[in-house]
Amino acid sequence: MQTRAAILWEPRTDWSVEDIELDDPKPGEVKVKLAASGLCHSDEHMVTGDMVLDPETAALLSLEQFPVIGGHEGAGEVVEVGPGVTSVQPG
Repeated sequence: MQTRAAILWEPRTDWSVEDIELDDPKPGEVKVKLAASGLCHSDEHMVTGDMVLDPETAALLSLEQFPVIGGHEGAGEVVEVGPGVTSVQPG
């Protein structure tokens, strides 16, 4: 599914709104058609670098912090659920 996302490619840069391909839900995941979403203060901390791990720690934990898609505070309709999801259903 094609959609648009606010992507932060690295700290201390601007968000970039881009078209992306959204995968089908994996086990335990839910696909939501968002009606509204916003960038919150946590997202801004990624921009300023306040919530970014130093590269050495990230490497020890095998974490890739960027790119990151912002806007995790949203509201919408569940359109698809992955295997094992029982608490919500489409619609």
